[in-house]
Amino acid sequence: MNFLEKLASECKKNLRTIIFPEGKDAKILEAAYRLKKEGLLAKSIVMGDKSEIEAAAKICGADLSFVEIIEPLKDKDYDKYCAEYFELRKHKNITMDFAKEQMKKTHFFGAMAVRMDRADGMVSGINSETKPFIPSFEIIKTAKGISRVSSLFFEVFPDKVLFYSDCGVNIDPDEDTLAEIAITTAITAKQFWHEPRVAMLSFSTRDSAKHPFVDKMKNATAKAKQKARDMGLSAVIDGELQFDAAFIPEVALKKAPDSPFTKERANVFIFPDLNAGNICYKVTERLAGAQAFGPIMQGLNKPVNDLSRGAKVTDIMNAALITVIQSL
Repeated sequence: MNFLEKLASECKKNLRTIIFPEGKDAKILEAAYRLKKEGLLAKSIVMGDKSEIEAAAKICGADLSFVEIIEPLKDKDYDKYCAEYFELRKHKNITMDFAKEQMKKTHFFGAMAVRMDRADGMVSGINSETKPFIPSFEIIKTAKGISRVSSLFFEVFPDKVLFYSDCGVNIDPDEDTLAEIAITTAITAKQFWHEPRVAMLSFSTRDSAKHPFVDKMKNATAKAKQKARDMGLSAVIDGELQFDAAFIPEVALKKAPDSPFTKERANVFIFPDLNAGNICYKVTERLAGAQAFGPIMQGLNKPVNDLSRGAKVTDIMNAALITVIQSL
């Protein structure tokens, strides 16, 4: 069973509800409809003006009997969600009128629906003006023990899955943030059926170069190991390492003979900054032929995932399935 087959199988066993704030988009609507029709979700909720959603359904051929439509201002929970948002954000000196305006926005309403357990997760972002980051940070917030949200990409090959982070959120993370990214990515790897073997990447292996960038990854490695011990998290973590030493045991034997990756390669790769992470996930996809899934957000109390503006229907469906597994 390959990764996508496993994903679908587990979702069918653990049916959940996913909310899609951009219901008037024909691709979103088709994905939501197919996910429910194919038995992959308990419920697909789409949001927006009902007449616009009906128009989109005619374009994509979606049967609206398979989805629930929410129009925020007309919804039974609108007032309750406004009050909850006001309580959450009143320390920022917002007014109730401002809260009401925010809850008219589908991505803010959708995040609140996840917070209030009406949905198990949210998938959004195919339209650039409705990116889910701000409502997620404000409403769903970070998980216990996590201070920063990060992202990862699944790099899926026929015989393996690799986890790359952070490729989409933190531009220049410090040592503490890198340690936290390592831990959250290890947790994500476990969620997706892999024992994490975490490599903290650098242009240096075991002090082969001297530079503050090298020191940052060395110190982040030590902090990640300590954090894993404190949390009781079972994960192999090593660094600082060049990619070849982390991925090829024979190279590790030469460059870092004390590394656990002399016996078995790493499967989780933590990049020193967004430049490295974003470049490498694209190189892996385009030159090595991997299927790249992401960016997947991690570290939130409940799962919310972003879509690229060029996402295809299958990309949206896969993002929803990944969101389901994160919610379990």
